[in-house]
Amino acid sequence: MIRAFRLLSITLLLAIYDAHAQKSSTPLYSISGRVVNAETGEPVALASFVVNNTIGVVTDQKGAFRLDKLKGGPITYNVSFLGYSPVERKLVLSADIKDLQIALTPLSLGLEEVVVTAQPTGAGSTSKIGEEAIRHIQPMSIGDMFQLLPGNLSVNPNLNGVGQAAIREIGSNANNALGAAVIVDGAPLSNDGNLQALSPSLAGSASNQSQNGMSDQTTAGKGVDLRSVSPDNVESMEVIRGIPSVEYGNLTSGVVIVKTKTGSTPWEAKFKADPYSKMVYAGKGFTLKNGSAINAGIDWTQSFGDTRKRYLGYDRITATLGYSKSFDVAGRPMLLRLNGSFYSNVNNSKTDPQMQVTSSTFKNKSIGARLNAEGSWKINGAALTALEYGFMVSQAYQSDQLHDYIASASSVVTNTLKPGVGLGTFLPSSYYSDYEIEGKPLSVYLQVKANKIIQLGGGGNFTNLRAGVDWRYDANYGGGLIFDIRQPPQNTSSQALRPRSFRDVPALNNLAFFFEDRLNLKIGGTSLALQAGVRLTNMFLDPQARQDDIFVAEPRVNLNYSLYEGPRAAVAVTGGWGLSYKMPTLLYLYPDDAYFDRVSLAKISNTDPTGTLGVMTTDILTDLANPNLKPARSRKYEAGLSFRLGRVRGMVTYFREKHTNEFGFSTTPHYMHYETYDVPSEATDLRFDNGKVTYTDESGRTVEAATKKEDYIATYYRPTNNSRTEKQGVEYSFDLGSWRALRTSLIIDGAWFHIRRTDEQEYYSKINETYDYIRLMPAGSGTLQNRVNTNFRFITHIPQLKLVFSTTMQVVWYESQQNVWQDGSGNDLFSLSEDGKFMQVMPVGFYDKQGNYTAWQKGFEGRPEYSQMVGKSLATAYDRETFRPWVMFNFRLTKEIGRVAELSFTANNFTRTSRWHYYDTRTGYKQIYPDMYFGAELKLRIGSR
Repeated sequence: MIRAFRLLSITLLLAIYDAHAQKSSTPLYSISGRVVNAETGEPVALASFVVNNTIGVVTDQKGAFRLDKLKGGPITYNVSFLGYSPVERKLVLSADIKDLQIALTPLSLGLEEVVVTAQPTGAGSTSKIGEEAIRHIQPMSIGDMFQLLPGNLSVNPNLNGVGQAAIREIGSNANNALGAAVIVDGAPLSNDGNLQALSPSLAGSASNQSQNGMSDQTTAGKGVDLRSVSPDNVESMEVIRGIPSVEYGNLTSGVVIVKTKTGSTPWEAKFKADPYSKMVYAGKGFTLKNGSAINAGIDWTQSFGDTRKRYLGYDRITATLGYSKSFDVAGRPMLLRLNGSFYSNVNNSKTDPQMQVTSSTFKNKSIGARLNAEGSWKINGAALTALEYGFMVSQAYQSDQLHDYIASASSVVTNTLKPGVGLGTFLPSSYYSDYEIEGKPLSVYLQVKANKIIQLGGGGNFTNLRAGVDWRYDANYGGGLIFDIRQPPQNTSSQALRPRSFRDVPALNNLAFFFEDRLNLKIGGTSLALQAGVRLTNMFLDPQARQDDIFVAEPRVNLNYSLYEGPRAAVAVTGGWGLSYKMPTLLYLYPDDAYFDRVSLAKISNTDPTGTLGVMTTDILTDLANPNLKPARSRKYEAGLSFRLGRVRGMVTYFREKHTNEFGFSTTPHYMHYETYDVPSEATDLRFDNGKVTYTDESGRTVEAATKKEDYIATYYRPTNNSRTEKQGVEYSFDLGSWRALRTSLIIDGAWFHIRRTDEQEYYSKINETYDYIRLMPAGSGTLQNRVNTNFRFITHIPQLKLVFSTTMQVVWYESQQNVWQDGSGNDLFSLSEDGKFMQVMPVGFYDKQGNYTAWQKGFEGRPEYSQMVGKSLATAYDRETFRPWVMFNFRLTKEIGRVAELSFTANNFTRTSRWHYYDTRTGYKQIYPDMYFGAELKLRIGSR
């Protein structure tokens, strides 16, 4: 790492010296021309013209472009625009080039080449999913596109669960999704202000204590909900799985870059249906007389997870309106893009008609609007080449509502906000309870970037110096947890609930600076592309966080060294190293207070109202913020090889990742000491005053109730960094080219993933409500997962029929999972019991009801008063569970019908293969093959651009 930065520093000094030495002697040239529609000859406005992937402009309303101050030598230029097949060409620049004519061909299945898979790109592990691939897989959300990445498996579209990013992951993980930065049109989608949790100190990030599916519909403590971005308005999606540029921050697992449609497009109407969902979309892009463009789209989607349960459903509405314009400022081109978007996600769990009396219902609602502006100003001056800017503001309304029937209520409740002993209120034996978690998260983002491209002689040698600053603001102005204290939610914990307003939670402020250089050098017959930089971020914290501001530095390096590049063959090695951090969100920085209510007296008389009295003792813990909370940290290494041999292309990448300080909640004990009052059943005229209970006995005397001291171990959750994830694996992708006679190409991709996820901290575990102790269990428990899979994608394209269909054979060669519990040296902490019937893990120690700690000693497991604290599991609990290999076939077809229509069809697991794996290491089973799925989409095009 140090050597890389030394090399970069030396190169920069040489670059500056070379730039000054050649300033007066090296000739500079210009390129100008027009971009037109290959079919109609009409100009294409706002098309992108880029030289050597660094210097670029967009065309004006006449399709014209111009680039100045280019040094001579061989160059590569790329031209692209929405709805057209991109163009890449090479030329030798030795004089000014005027009137360069570039014809873009509209995308069509009638073209000789179409791309319906994810394409490797960039120096790191990056895949780009283009417009043709998106329309071929027919996604319901951008989360469905992840199945095209190496190592990911095919999934059936499902909008009834929140959409979460999964990068180099087996299954799903909240920290992996939280650490994925989702960038839409240059600005990040933020979930850092999401506080949709019932009570962090009571239930962590869950919005409900019941297993009714309500908590599965919220993203508190997770990543952004990918369902809020409609895939029908997406032009492309790029996923950086490896080391990203320092331009991107507040992340650990990777970056997802989404570019929405802009510019002129024909009227489009889409109708999509499958057994579970239906979707309607309409969109159009207009070119105005002044050369600017407006693009608008709207869609509505309805989905049911089970068609037999129409009372469990999901509805989505999204709408976008974009404006783009290229114009001159002080004689230099400036690009402006404005985009406004709206989304509404509503999950409904209505009343089951057969269980109208006792069933509970919930509703999750997320409605939001987003406005962002991005653009660039091509200065091409002595000090700066270009300025880029981005601004975004978003406001959302989130609501999680539960209507629940409480059949056996607790006897006494209180709504006090002060600790001590006080009167309580008796609840009815059964009642309906309603509560709402109302959030109004606000997010603001601002970024400014500047770059200077210094051309190092000719031949494509240059260095691109980039520097920038960005600021993020996240707050929540919602009402928080709202309920009627006289009819509180059912509580299954020793802790109590109180309403809490999110307006009292401080806002987040992150300020970051970054500097980076992208160096391209020709070294003899080889070439080097080196990207290195550092990002410095400071999170400004409120005193309620109980710690000083958080500062992190994130150095990152990527390189691509081309050993040979010829007309028929090429080979290059790639590598990278980098650090990245995810800052804590509001949910983890500012938890709510913890309330503990214990019944000191609960006496009810059905005949004499004066014989009824409830008294509660309340403890309150405030300032529960963790002063030791740290940002999640990710360290990544990777090395790879890419090659081209004739029509065959391929890449192989080995990666190793270490994610530490991942976020979570840990159980913490609270020792309550209180008194109960002894009142005989025949007592009347009960009174509570100044901490004393008096009553009238049978003789008519006023008697003060006797008291008894009680001790109780309560628990609450506290935010912490309690887990770590270690990953390594190999990703690969091979494009074997096309068999022309069959019009079929074969792409093979897949991965080996090895993921170890463990607890970093010791944790408390309560046995039951009456047990005299709470145990402290050792750190090191977790899981070990392995998977090796390959996708064989057979793609048949017949241009004469404007038809493409693909058959994917998905093979999982090996998959295993295993529970582990080891210390820091890798020694197992579990052992087989003497009778050989179960595995046991000894506690580190335990606390009694007075808070006194006792370290665990050998032999305690045999003593009756301590034996319950031994962690016990099946004798096979830590054995490796291995799944037999399995193969699944998927089919997709896209057919253009003239110029006005397009029909698509998809079928996953079309052989209808079914298998269930019954676990050997524990009870239960797992479905191996997803259910057979089929769906169709009809797209209509009306008019022209």
